[in-house]
Amino acid sequence: MGKKIILALAPTGGWGKAYHNPVDPEEISQQIITCVKNGVSVIHLHARNHYGELTTDLSFLQKTIRLVKENCDVIIEASTGGLSNLNAQERAMPLKLQSIELGSLNMGSLNFLDKVYINSLPDIRYWLKSMASCHVKPSMEIFDTSNIGLSKDLIKKGFVKPQFNFNFIFNYKWGMTFTPDILELLKSILPEKSVWGVIIGNNKDFSMHIQAALNGAAMIRVGFEDSRICNNKEVNSNFDLVKAIKIQLEKTGFELADPNESRKILGLLY
Repeated sequence: MGKKIILALAPTGGWGKAYHNPVDPEEISQQIITCVKNGVSVIHLHARNHYGELTTDLSFLQKTIRLVKENCDVIIEASTGGLSNLNAQERAMPLKLQSIELGSLNMGSLNFLDKVYINSLPDIRYWLKSMASCHVKPSMEIFDTSNIGLSKDLIKKGFVKPQFNFNFIFNYKWGMTFTPDILELLKSILPEKSVWGVIIGNNKDFSMHIQAALNGAAMIRVGFEDSRICNNKEVNSNFDLVKAIKIQLEKTGFELADPNESRKILGLLY
């Protein structure tokens, strides 16, 4: 039996309906259900409207979650992130929905394309308190080494309880570039009782995902939010990405963790 690894899916990009991007709940949920049947166990979702824009209207997100949970068991991760004009309270609204087990949390601000992606320390504290009150486990997203330093400080102050789940974010302009040396550095400065995964933007193939898996990643993520490219070709659905990465992982000696195995790996089962 191969080593278990979690395959996560972020199915929807923020650019609207172009390029086969699933936006409506029926289409998103259909793609998710197909991908879960083929090994995906974590789904990363934003609250978006009919145009794919981030919104405080949770109706599309609620319907998507309901359709998915009626048809399969999967871990739902709600995002508190994404470039928008929403304030901290509005960005935390999805955490309150039923069936949310994980909450993605950006652990610092950065230049992102031509804008500043603002994640201030007071807002981070607010999101962590919101997750604790909703019994949602944080997925701490790391854009540079300083984000780990901040995470350690918040852990020391009791804002985050073990185990600690981190995702390293690579290749989003102007964030960290994926290299083996940077990956090793990030691993070396994590606190004890941590597990980590990778999110790789704008990838043309899955070579970096596989490299991360071989270097100890507990989770890797694919999906239209990160890249629509597979083996240097644009694809028409998230399933195309899932099918391709599954083949590569299995050839490399990995086995995809099912949802309950993933809950155990992520510290969701006690």
